[in-house]
Amino acid sequence: MSAPDVIRGVAELLGAPGAFDDERTPAHALGTGRVGAALTLAVLADGGPDTGLRRAAHGHLVAAVKSPGAMRPGGLYFGVASLALAAHTMARPGEYRSLLDGLTPGVREAAAVRTAALRAELAAGAGLDAPTFDAVAGAAGLGRLLLALEPDGPALADLLAAVVELAVPGDGDRLPRWWTAGGPGTLGDDPEYAGGHFNLGLAHGIPGPLALLAAARLHGVRVPGQDEAVAALAEWLAGRRVGHHWPMALHVEDEEAGRLPADPPTRAAWCYGTPGVARALFLAGAALARADWQHDAVAALAGTLGEPADWNLEGPGLCHGTGGLLRITQRMAEDSGSAELAAHLPGLAATVTRELDAALGADPALGLLEGAPGAALALHACTAPHPGPPAWDTFLLLG
Repeated sequence: MSAPDVIRGVAELLGAPGAFDDERTPAHALGTGRVGAALTLAVLADGGPDTGLRRAAHGHLVAAVKSPGAMRPGGLYFGVASLALAAHTMARPGEYRSLLDGLTPGVREAAAVRTAALRAELAAGAGLDAPTFDAVAGAAGLGRLLLALEPDGPALADLLAAVVELAVPGDGDRLPRWWTAGGPGTLGDDPEYAGGHFNLGLAHGIPGPLALLAAARLHGVRVPGQDEAVAALAEWLAGRRVGHHWPMALHVEDEEAGRLPADPPTRAAWCYGTPGVARALFLAGAALARADWQHDAVAALAGTLGEPADWNLEGPGLCHGTGGLLRITQRMAEDSGSAELAAHLPGLAATVTRELDAALGADPALGLLEGAPGAALALHACTAPHPGPPAWDTFLLLG
C-alpha cells in the first residue's frame, strides 16, 4: 500500500469501536493507551478533511480523563502530564481550555516532586535513578511539557535550575554528577554495570536534560547557569562519540579511566543511539550558536544513515524503530538545510511504509511510542507536510 493508504489504515484501527477494550493498558498512558490514540487521530485530522477523526480523538481523550489513576501526578508519559500533553497538542484555538486549567496544577505538582527528588539524589552523591531526570518519567520530560504550558512559570524555572545542577561539579566529585546507579533499564544492581553507568539515550539518559535546556534557551527561557550547563553537557557528549556512533551507555569504570570502548553496542533509534544524541547536540549548538556541534551532529547522523546494517531497529515505531529515525532525520534535515540528510528521506519513508503495511496485515500494536500510531505520525509528517510548528513531537524532546 502507499503511504496515505497505510496512514488511513492506522486511523481506521484507532477509531474502531473496541480498539482499546483491553483494560490491562491504562488509558492515560501516552505511550500505550487511549491518550496516545487521541493525539494521533487529532494530528491526522488536521492534515486533511475531517472524516470523523476529531470526534474519535475527543472520545479517546474523554475516556482517558475518566480512567482510574488519570489524575495521578507522574512523568510525561503517564497520568495528568500525559493528558495535558495530549490536550495541549490537540487543542485548536479556544478548545480544551478548562481541561488544561484543571490539569496544569497536577503537572506542576509532578514537576515539583521530580525536582525535589533530583536535588536529593544529587546531594546524596550515590548515583541517580533514570526516572528522576529522564525524558519519559523524569524532570526532562515534565520540563518540556511545562515549557509548552507555562514557559514563564515558577515551576519550570525551579525545575530548570535543578537540571542545571546536573552539570555543576560537586566538591571532590570524580565523575559527572549524573552517573546512574545500576545498569540501563534497571533500578537495582546489575552485574554488568557493577559500578553504575552513564546513559547516553535520549529517552533515559543525559541527552534528555540537554535537549530540555537547549529547547528552553531557544524559546527564550533562561535561568542562571543554563548556558554553562548546556556547554558542559554538550562537550561531554561530543567527546564520547566512537566513529559515527554514540554508545548507548558507558561503564563508570571506563569514564574514570578516560577510555572509550572500541566497538560499543549502539542503535539508530530515538530512545538510544546516534539519532537521539545527535538531535540533542544539534539543539545545543543552535542554542549557543556553536556551528561545530551542529556540524558534528549532522555528520554523525549522515554517517549512521549510510550504514543500515548497524541500525539495530525493531519495526516501524517511534521509540526503537524506523519511524523514530525518519522523524529525527526530517527534523535535522529541515533545521540544518543538509541536502545529504534530505536525500535519505524518501528511502526512509518507503521503509516505514513497507513495515507499517506489514504490521497492519498482522496484529499491530496500537501504542503511540512503539506501535502503528507513532509510525503513522512520522510518515504523515514526512509525506504530507503542512506549514506550522511540529507540535506533536514535543513528547520526543526533539525541539
